[in-house]
Formats: sequence, C-alpha cells, structure tokens
Amino acid sequence: MTSLPIIISDLICVSIVFYVWARMYLEPVLERRAVLQLRNIGMTLIFTVVLDHIWEYFYERSDFSSASLQLLHSIASVEFLCVPVSFFFLLMYHRESWDFLDSIELGADLSLFTVLLVNIWFPVYFSLDEYEGVRMGPIAAVYDIGAIILFGSIMIHDFVTHEHLDFENGILIFFTLLIASLGTIGVFFYGDVLSLWECYSIVYLFFFLALRRLYDKTDQVTGIPNRNAFTEVFFRGRRKPRILVSFDLNHLKVFNDSNGHPIGDQYLRAFAQTAQRKLATYGKLYRVGGDEFCLVSFSKPDGLKEVLENLHDQEKCDPEFGDFPLDFAYGMAARKAGEADEELYDRADEEMYAYKHRTESPVLDPYINKSS
Repeated sequence: MTSLPIIISDLICVSIVFYVWARMYLEPVLERRAVLQLRNIGMTLIFTVVLDHIWEYFYERSDFSSASLQLLHSIASVEFLCVPVSFFFLLMYHRESWDFLDSIELGADLSLFTVLLVNIWFPVYFSLDEYEGVRMGPIAAVYDIGAIILFGSIMIHDFVTHEHLDFENGILIFFTLLIASLGTIGVFFYGDVLSLWECYSIVYLFFFLALRRLYDKTDQVTGIPNRNAFTEVFFRGRRKPRILVSFDLNHLKVFNDSNGHPIGDQYLRAFAQTAQRKLATYGKLYRVGGDEFCLVSFSKPDGLKEVLENLHDQEKCDPEFGDFPLDFAYGMAARKAGEADEELYDRADEEMYAYKHRTESPVLDPYINKSS
C-alpha cells in the first residue's frame, strides 16, 4: 500500500492545481492563452503525480532485480520530463512575438528534454541505487543549474520584459524562482522527489497569482497599466517619482459618437501604444480615466520635454496601431522639495488643461465616420 506521506504530498499538489482551475472557472478574466497555458501545465503536474503513484506501486512489489530497477528508473525519468514540458508551455505563451532569445530558450529546453529521454536507458542525470533511492549522475549539477537559469530567463524575458511587471509582480516572480530552486536543491542533495513536486505546485500557484494580479492592474482596452497600478506606484509607492506628465486625448467623444465605441477603443489603444513606445525610456504610461493618461517618471527632466513635443508634433499614431491622429494635450510637473503626491498630481493636471486650451486642434474630417 502506498505510504501516507506520499499520498498527502500528492494530494497537496493536485489540490493546488484544482484550486487554480476553480479560480479560472469562477473568475474567467484571464486571456485564453493564459488559461490554456495554466491548464496544460496543471495537467502535466497531475500526470506526474499519477506517475509517482505508479512508481510507488511497482516499488512496493519490486524484487530488486535489474529488470525491476530498470522499470522504476524509466518511470522516474519520465516523471522528471514534467520540468522541460512545463518550460515549453511557458515559452508558447508569447509565441506570436517570438525572438532570437526565445529560440535559444527553446533549444535549451529541448536539450533538457533530450537528456531525460537518454536517461531512461543511460543514467546520465540520475540513477537508482540498490535500495532504489535517487543518486544524481555526472551531469546532474550542470543540468539543474541550467534548468534554473532557463526558468529565470523565461520568467524575466517572456513575462517581466514583455508584460512590464511592477514591483509586486516582480516579488512573486522572485519567490517563484526561489521555491523552484529549493525543490531542485532538495532532489540534488537528498533525492527528495516528493518535495520537488510540492515546490513545483507552489510555483504553479504563484505563477497564476502573478498573471491574475497583472490582469487586475492592466487596462483591457489599451493594454497598458490601469488606474489600480498607477495608484499603487504613485500614491502608495515608497519611491517617489520625480516627474508626472498628465495627458488628455482630444476628440474621443467625437470618435465614439461618429464611429461607435469600438473605433473609439481603437483610437485609445493606438494613442497608448504609440506614446508608451516613444516614452518607454523615461517612465511608465498609465490609463487613469476615460481619455486620461499619466506618465510616471523617476528620471531627470532633461530631454523629456523635447520628447513630448516631438511626440505631439508627430500628428499620427504609429501605422501598425491604426490610422488615427496623435492628438493630445499634456502637462509636465517636476516634483518640488517636500511636495506631496496630490500637489504634484494637481499641478500636472493644471498644466495639461492650460496646454489644452492653447493648442486643441479642430476635429480632422478624414477620421470621422470612417466605418461608413
């Protein structure tokens, strides 16, 4: 009969997976690609747990012969495939924006997968001793370090970089990597496979929480951080921004009334994505209201004013985001000594409205009734 510690350990893993699935069902807010990724990784974890019970079944009936040892070794090798398979699903999350580093990461993941396939017949990564305990092989240290580096690279490149995660999400990613490292250390030094799968189920939960919090702080129309994220960074953050730029997008109501709200949403997204790209080196852009945006900057004001004027003079959004005018007013305020967040926010807003009254342009006819 399977020992109680193994049953409890596996139930913990499965319960965490089912909790994530229940949250996704009850709160269907994540993108389809995120749901598919979490579902696939969860199924991989459950499959691994099932294999673990199969391994235990044959272990309890083992006669310690070479054939019995080889069977257990093969099952254990397939169990460890959970790691590179999960990495593959993580890599597929940003498949539409694949770049050279993604190709390198995929090659590294395939190498990890190949090592475990080879290990089924030749114990290069790990083997089982005469008591059927795990003993690490000659390349185990290189393999484990490489796996953690690859996991960190995927997290940083495909999630921190692409999604522009804030400090809170960064902390979640850090502990995700830490717990994965602890599970790997447990296997390498003590052959503690049970703790490895428990650690990976916790990693799975943390990753879901990071994606869920990312949704809560992302504007679903423009794809940039929303007012929740702005409030946390600007009003509640420990580090005080040096500069705040307030934006107001002109003529959104006209676009909505003349072309419908879907076109108005495209107008908002085109502005947000264009402005975010041009201003990325100076700070982070947030949508804080209907047609209101804020740039929070920790840099010095040198050069930012010129970039803002160049952006305003561009007149049209980047073509890849649609044929829309780049028509906005802005106000930039640099923090004074001892100035409170609310005072800085109000000054930037006042500067924006003053700029708007001086420069607001008439509606451009070519952009009206575009859908007709």
